[in-house]
Amino acid sequence: MKRYKTLYRMLPVWVLLLLTGLSSCDYIHDDIDPCKHYFRFAYTYNMKFADAFTHEMINQEKAKNVRLYIFDKEGSYLQTKLFEGETLQTNRYELDLEPGTYRLLAWGGLNETDYTWEEPAAGSSIEDFQMSVKRSAQKSVNRELLGLFQGEMTLEIPEETSEHVMYLVKNTNKIRFIFIDPNTGTENWTKESFEVKVVTKNGDLAYDNTPVTDTAITWLPYYSALENVKGTDGTSVYTALCTELNTLRLVDTQAGDYLQIRYAEEEEAFLSVDLTDFLSLTQMESHDLSRQEYLDRQDEYTVLVYVDVMGGKAHCLEVIVNDWVIRLNDIDLGKEEL
Repeated sequence: MKRYKTLYRMLPVWVLLLLTGLSSCDYIHDDIDPCKHYFRFAYTYNMKFADAFTHEMINQEKAKNVRLYIFDKEGSYLQTKLFEGETLQTNRYELDLEPGTYRLLAWGGLNETDYTWEEPAAGSSIEDFQMSVKRSAQKSVNRELLGLFQGEMTLEIPEETSEHVMYLVKNTNKIRFIFIDPNTGTENWTKESFEVKVVTKNGDLAYDNTPVTDTAITWLPYYSALENVKGTDGTSVYTALCTELNTLRLVDTQAGDYLQIRYAEEEEAFLSVDLTDFLSLTQMESHDLSRQEYLDRQDEYTVLVYVDVMGGKAHCLEVIVNDWVIRLNDIDLGKEEL
């Protein structure tokens, strides 16, 4: 009788051991798939705080790819996986990795037209990776860049089936300038009436997305056009000069980055400002973000410049950035008072 009672008491233990064995990846059975490890990318580091990965990868003028570099826990290179086309839209990939600790590095949007980089090789370290924007002999860039993304994480592969997410940061920014003369009009303006340039020291980035050189890169417009603004009756009210340029990642602590605007008939710029100070003013007070996080999340800016051009000189009347009116007591804008 005691023997049966002992068997009865041991039954739950045996069942638990049996279930544990059935759930193990080492248990092979025709009806049970081996344990797998799945991986996806996410781009939520934007001002909407929503995942825009698929939109950024697929729904653009030119589709991108993502390179995933896999290193061991000491940072030694193991392998590369390239994701492109429909796989980016599905955005769920199986990682054929043994249980253990790995370091992952992802770069999305790398292409030979816009950037230079060296693929990791056997024996290389994660810290060896570096990319640069292609620039002219004068160290200037006047073309629209394909969007660039970076991500880094430590990955723990367990014994059982697992799901993992790598979060990306967008490294490219666009700034659109709109020039309007509300007083004398813009009938005599051309696409070259204003010289706009941004100078930064962010053209060379390390694996961890930080600048590795202090080489100054001049960013010039890749687009300029005169566009008509019509009134309610359909007639043209005035002409606006629109121009766009881009930059790589803006770093708040990077000294010497600036924006400069000069009227073509003058030698001196009428607007010369610290770039990150200028753009950081557009952050809403309720966002409660550090300046660097705001600069990383925000990737598009619109700068509306009202000027009065008289006698060959441009007088800046007002500057509006992303709906924010920038005034002299906010930032030193150079020689003009707004």
